[in-house]
Amino acid sequence: MALVRRDARPTEITPFRTWGPLSLFEDFNRLVEETLGEFVRPSVLVAPADLYETDEALILEMAVAGLAPEDLEVSVEGNKLTVRGQVKPAEDAKARRYYLQEIPHGSFVRTFTLPVEVDASQAKAEFRHGLLRLTMPKVAEARAKRIPVEIVQ
Repeated sequence: MALVRRDARPTEITPFRTWGPLSLFEDFNRLVEETLGEFVRPSVLVAPADLYETDEALILEMAVAGLAPEDLEVSVEGNKLTVRGQVKPAEDAKARRYYLQEIPHGSFVRTFTLPVEVDASQAKAEFRHGLLRLTMPKVAEARAKRIPVEIVQ
């Protein structure tokens, strides 16, 4: 069981309370968390990512803290890029008595639809300080072409 500090919230109903659609969501979330607590709190690993392009390539940067490069698998099939990873629990996890456990363990899969065609055979993956950087060169047809504008008189 995790120890969670909760802010003191007034539970009484006041006649001058502000109301709005977001306050209903806040009340609902508070009610669900207070009643179900640990059962609904996700402990799923989701690696945040940035996907952007330059003139020559499509680049994915993904934060995968706690993983080693051998725990990652990257594949490109058609216009789908898939990154799989496995965060293993500590070797002595059974002997530990946790007061708080928020670091997720387990596997994750993220699939991205690539907006342009890339040359997967020329893709390069780098891993540094918990950041996976995948550089995928665009095929020649997908690269931006500059068209000169002529002045007509």
